Parts: sequence; C-alpha cells; structure tokens
Amino acid sequence: MDRRRFVASVGAVGVATTAGCLDDVWELVETATSFSAAPAIVSPATADEAGYDYRGTDEMVETEEFAEQPVEVTSYASRYVRTIETPLEALGEETGTETGVFGVLTTPQVTVGGETFNPVGEMSHAELAEAVQDRYDELEVDDGSIRRRTVDMLEFPITVDTFEGVARFDGDTSFDVFLDVSQPDYDGDHFVIVAVYPDDDLLEREDEASIVDTMVGGIEHGDDVDAAIDHADDATDE
Repeated sequence: MDRRRFVASVGAVGVATTAGCLDDVWELVETATSFSAAPAIVSPATADEAGYDYRGTDEMVETEEFAEQPVEVTSYASRYVRTIETPLEALGEETGTETGVFGVLTTPQVTVGGETFNPVGEMSHAELAEAVQDRYDELEVDDGSIRRRTVDMLEFPITVDTFEGVARFDGDTSFDVFLDVSQPDYDGDHFVIVAVYPDDDLLEREDEASIVDTMVGGIEHGDDVDAAIDHADDATDE
C-alpha cells in the first residue's frame, strides 16, 4: 500500500465498523426514515497551527429496507495529513514525509421509542484499535494502550488512549507508529477520533501527542461548519 492510499483510508476509519454494528439497530426502527450526523472538522486556524492539511470530508450513507421503506444513516469522516520534517530511514526519504494522519468521524445516535442506540458506543478504545488493524492489513497494533490522557474537545474533557503499532508501506517497508483513539459523544452524535504518527528516534512522542491534542481542541461540529463535503450521491462507481 502506498502512503497516500493509507492516509486516505485511515481518515475514514470506523465507517465499516459502524456499518457492521447497525444490523441490530435496524430491527428497532419502525417509523423513522433517516438519521443523520452533523459533520465535524478542525478549525482552519488550528489545523494550520498544528501543521495539518485538510483533505476533505466524506459523506457516507448506509441504506436498509424496513417495512418496505428505506432507512438511512448518514455519517461524515474528515481527513487530515501532516508532513513531518524529519529523516525516516525506513521510508528511504530525507524530509517532508506525509506520515501524520488525523481523522474524525461523526455518526448519529439512533433514538427509537425514547431509547438511544449507539452502534459503536459500547466498544472500548482497545476494540476500536483492533478494528482499525483488522480493516487495514498494513497496520499492526499492539494489545493494550501504553498511555491515557485527557484532552478538551468542544469545551469538555475526553479520554484519548495511545497504542503502539507498525505501519507497512509499498509491500516490505515498515516503521513504528503510535495510534491515538477516542470515541466521545456530543450533541446527539458519536465521534470516532483517530490519529497516527511515527515513533521515530528523532521524534519526541510527547511533542507529536501535543500536536494531536491541539487538533482535538480545534474540532468544530455542526451543520454549519465550513466542510468540503464529498457527498455520497456525487460519488461514482470505480
């Protein structure tokens, strides 16, 4: 897998996991026809401060038939990459390697008969990290987080867990990485936040983690955010 494909896929992480957990929810839906999350992005000023480039927001629409009518769940995934200016000998490049990745997914909480169902809300951070690994063969994640920290998102504290892993590129090239995962709820939506950055001898993990924290602190959420949305109905089959 090349780096650009990896960057794009990590940004949308959690989407397949969410879709796979929706089967039980469909059976509970009787009258509602659609549920939609609001998109989330990082403010341009914050992303610029952190050195991340915005690569757009994907709209994902999952549709199921129930009682002869379509039921839709709409989620959004925003993707960012960071060019880390440091030698990464494992990649055979001197500087300017796009190895910092940040993604934020929003998916709606489904409310039926006064009860709220969260398709991925019951998953632990370790289970989400494992789901990331299962989805992408090029990423291996160790069991158990090595660090837990508290970060402010949208003016309330969330928990972020860090896992160690290995990312592989171009078949046989690999290097150590850290994977940060969080899954807070906010304003009726469930978030999945993922960040991947290299564990290189010339990088200070605390410094890169603080940059991720800056990104988390700059998250904006709502239907009025200035997101460059790639709408699902505009997509073409490959």
